[in-house]
Order: sequence, then C-alpha cells, then structure tokens
Amino acid sequence: MSTLKTAKNVLFELKKAGYEAYIVGGAVRDHLLKMPSNDIDITTNAKPFEVSKIFRTIPTGIKYGTVTVLYKTEKFEVTTYRIDGTYTNLRHPDQVTYSDSVIEDVKRRDFTINGLLMDERLQVIDHVDGRTDLKNKMIRTIGDPKQRFEEDALRMLRAFYFQSKLGFQIEKETRNAIEDLRENLNNVSSERILNEMIKIIQGPHAKKAYKSMVTTKVHEVLPGLKKGLEYIQNMEEMPFVDPFFIMCFALNDGVIPKAWSFSNKHRHRYQQAATLANMKPEFDAYILYTYGLDLCLTANKVNHMLGRSENLRSEIEQTYKHLPIQSELDLKLRATEIMQITGKKAGAWLKDIQQEMVLKILKNELKNDKDMLKSYIIEHVK
Repeated sequence: MSTLKTAKNVLFELKKAGYEAYIVGGAVRDHLLKMPSNDIDITTNAKPFEVSKIFRTIPTGIKYGTVTVLYKTEKFEVTTYRIDGTYTNLRHPDQVTYSDSVIEDVKRRDFTINGLLMDERLQVIDHVDGRTDLKNKMIRTIGDPKQRFEEDALRMLRAFYFQSKLGFQIEKETRNAIEDLRENLNNVSSERILNEMIKIIQGPHAKKAYKSMVTTKVHEVLPGLKKGLEYIQNMEEMPFVDPFFIMCFALNDGVIPKAWSFSNKHRHRYQQAATLANMKPEFDAYILYTYGLDLCLTANKVNHMLGRSENLRSEIEQTYKHLPIQSELDLKLRATEIMQITGKKAGAWLKDIQQEMVLKILKNELKNDKDMLKSYIIEHVK
C-alpha cells in the first residue's frame, strides 16, 4: 500500500534534484473525495534513467516511460511526461514520445476526474476541469471521447467501473461514443475484460453501471451476459461475483462462452451450478450427494434471485446434514472386503457396485449396515 505522506517525500526528492513532479490520477481523485487509495502514481519530467539515479527502481514499464520506485517500504509508479503515438491494437500506443509539458501528459489520459495533479503540498492543479466533473459527479473523457476509446477500447469498461465505484453519471457524449464503438471491445484480451468486469461487479453502485451497459448496448458484446445483465439491472439486491456469472450463464441456456478466461476451477463450478439451477431440482438426498452442499446452495440462491424458487437454504442444509451417506468412503463395507466376498479382482465392476449401493442407501432402499451390504453383494454380484 502507498501513502500520500511517503509520496510527498518522493516528490520532494525529485524536485530537489531539479525536476518537476506531481501525484496524478486516481490518488488525487480519491483524496478530494475523501476515499482511501491504495496506488499512488507520480508523473515527472525526469527520464526513467534519471529517476533511477535518485531512487532504487524496478523497470516495470520502460517502453512507456515507467519505473517503479521503491521508497522505504512503499512502491510508486513514476512515469515521465509523454505524448502517445498511434494505437493500432486498441490498447497500448505503438510508441511514446517524452514531453517537457505536464499539460500534454495530462491531456493523453482517459477521464477528467483522473487528470488532476497534486503537488508536494497537496495543492491540486486542474488543467482539464476535472474538479467541476467531480463536483457534478460526472464521468467525461478528456478531449474527444471517440478518440480516447479508439486509442484504448478498455476505457469503455473503465467508465462503467468508475460508475460502479463512485455512483457518478456518464456524460452524454462519452456515453454515445461508447455505444458507437462498443464492438471494439471484441479486440481487447479476455483477461482484461474479465478483470474489469469483476471490478464492476464488486462496486457499491454496480446497479447503475449495469443500467448504463444495457443503455449503451455494451451488454450485447459481452459473450453470454446479455440476458443476465438485462435481468440483473432491475433487481433490488445485486449478486456478487460468482452468483452474477452463474445467473448470466443460467439465463444463457447454461452455456459458458469460450471467450471468458476463467480458471478451469471457476469454469467447472459455474457450469455445474448453472446446469443445476436450470434443472430446477428438488434438493433431495440424491441431488445433494451428487452435487454437494455448496453447489446446491448456490443454485438455489440463483433460482431464488431469478424468481424461480423459494429460498431453501435451511431445508437444504438440514437435508444434507441428515444424509444417510455422503461418500463412497462412508460405506460400511470396504472395497477389499467386497473383492474377498466375490473372489473377483478390482475393476470397473467394483466402482459400479459401490455407486449402486450408495444410490440404494440414498433412496432408503438399503441400510448402510455391514451385514446387509454383504448380503446385497452376495445376491447381486455374480
């Protein structure tokens, strides 16, 4: 975590060496809004090699003029004033040119509320009318919104992220440009899209962001989320990350588009929960044994949010608690004993008979008693 107190010392050191330096971006915005800020970025006319002569640094983004300064126990990204070249990949400039003007540096940034500067005395310098937009609770691009979004398409989702975080409105021209250029999001990496979506979902004003995503039709270019976002924007209680995606994919006929870069663990969980929710099951012993308590509770929660079911959490937990058996390992007759009784070697048949007995026990057609299981084996295994 970086602090303003330490950042001021970094500015003092740069100025003592004869350079200009300012805190820039989100840290200034959050300071004015009296909100906590974890990352503090610094902009300066010192070149990266000059910054490295003053501080211990890590070359984290030399191509874009950025080094990470290690000062005491804290870290700060320090970037040289720059002018960005063309953006042929809709994400990063092909090249950057160092500048001597902090105003030119500020004007290349995304939104006015992120274009504010602050000096070592915590005095705010505003070249883009960002303080007015902060006061009016407005998200507006610096300069032409189409140009800003054509440079970096992810900025469109960033607008929704700031709306979800701050509860601000998106200015009309900025909103119209997002609608016009929304298809450009198809060219942004799935990892970046997913990271931004998770931040939007976690914001305290997520509902407002969802409404804007539907209004600008961005929800149409987010694979598998269209029906979910249309539904969720009208809900009273906003779902958190896992229920959000499971709801969306349940409404997408249980299909999770390959475009999403979920981990295998998350993809498998979302798939199972969405499939189970769409089954609209009775959460009986067999379903609870097959899917487990967590997935059953999640599927019920999703269906409750979708208006398909009552909230059955207590009933599901009680049913699971009193399951006659929760695993094949709970069978009173071990696999080695089954082989001894039958005189057969291990094989697929052994797994089949174990599952068969478990199913009978769950249906109360057989008791998990060693003698009764022995009798069942003798009678049914040939």
